[in-house]
Amino acid sequence: MTEDIQLYDYQKDMVRQIGEAFEAHQSVMVQMPTGTGKTHVLVSVVKNEEQRVRNPRVWIIAHRRELVSQIEDTVRTFGIEPYSEGRTDSRIRVLSIQWLTRHVEELEKEGCSPGLIIVDEAHHAIADSYQDLFNRNCQAMKLGMTATPCRMNKKSFTRLFSNLLTSPCTNDFIMRGYLSSYDYVVIGKFSADQQTVNLL
Repeated sequence: MTEDIQLYDYQKDMVRQIGEAFEAHQSVMVQMPTGTGKTHVLVSVVKNEEQRVRNPRVWIIAHRRELVSQIEDTVRTFGIEPYSEGRTDSRIRVLSIQWLTRHVEELEKEGCSPGLIIVDEAHHAIADSYQDLFNRNCQAMKLGMTATPCRMNKKSFTRLFSNLLTSPCTNDFIMRGYLSSYDYVVIGKFSADQQTVNLL
């Protein structure tokens, strides 16, 4: 597969909105429902950054190693070869936050400061490790991608992202045929199963 991948109209629209938001904001959070192609939007933003800045330095951050591999595969699908042991000339890096936390000082000594930081599953960005990353790279633009721009503990993202872009709701994507309909079940609030969960 090559970089000729076509985005859906709603993905193109979100990429456009992100570009416009960055004209007025340094940090942007994007909400899109699960299954609507956030990673394709993310990589399209990287492609646009390649056109905007010569040899852009981009860090794409994920919270699990499995996600790093998945994002690297999608990046390659768009015709971008990310940094790796065999391709050290690339300035596009896909990193786990755990690896980055251990090696960030090494990268700083090498002068590897990012111009754009993209956080996948950005609802995890409240964690101290992400906040330290943002503080160390306060001049970089930041983009957070998530399906759920909220936390159960009610902590706010406004210190990390100054602008929130939202896509249509899940029902709209279902009605337009982009997502499948679904059934769901819940266990009773006071059921034996719930009590067992509460004890875990």
